[in-house]
Amino acid sequence: MLGFYFWRGMTKRMRAIPVDYVDAAVRELKRNGFDRIAIHGISSGASYALLAASLIPEIGAVLSICPFDYVMEEPKIFGKPTGRPWFSFHGKDLPCSLFTGQREKGFFGSLREYRKQDTEGRGEFLRSLYENATLTEESRIKVENMRADVLLVAPERDNEWPSPDAVRRMEKRLRDSDYPHRVRAVIYPRASHLLGTRPPESWKKAFPAEKKWPAECDKAREDCFDEEFRFLGE
Repeated sequence: MLGFYFWRGMTKRMRAIPVDYVDAAVRELKRNGFDRIAIHGISSGASYALLAASLIPEIGAVLSICPFDYVMEEPKIFGKPTGRPWFSFHGKDLPCSLFTGQREKGFFGSLREYRKQDTEGRGEFLRSLYENATLTEESRIKVENMRADVLLVAPERDNEWPSPDAVRRMEKRLRDSDYPHRVRAVIYPRASHLLGTRPPESWKKAFPAEKKWPAECDKAREDCFDEEFRFLGE
């Protein structure tokens, strides 16, 4: 298991996290005789995994659960946005997209605006920040540069960020570019951002899909595990 933030000795902020952690791990694995290297990530870790594979050609398989396909600026609740990216590589910040709506209205101003519009109680405020962000080609994760088989998984109603949109975009880009490696995309109609985990019951209370479709969410999680093992087995 490879930590990249919030571990002891590492930053507790999503700001300029080095992809070099993965680079160092890959070099160590290669030195120890491992030639087939895969990377697995969930949520922000899913984006980190895709980005790492796009920059490090020795990675041969990527399992990306609930990903986003752009490097974004550091999320801020209090204070002004920094414009610094989530990730860096070789000591340099990577280009990032900005949370445009939040920059104009602030976090709590954006939250108040969202609550006025959320007539169905979907609880997708965080997702709306990404949907209203300014996405740029420079900040897009260049998945077509990977040399890896890739599994992309997302829930259709992801209230954290628009991961199903990201999965569809990446799958299309890879297909259109005649990507020579295996591509598998799975989107669950009734699941939450807690795919790829075995969450405690207390976590589920924060996710509307878990309260609305508890049995379907549990089934999607089990199926997701099966997809991952099947993908690696192949």
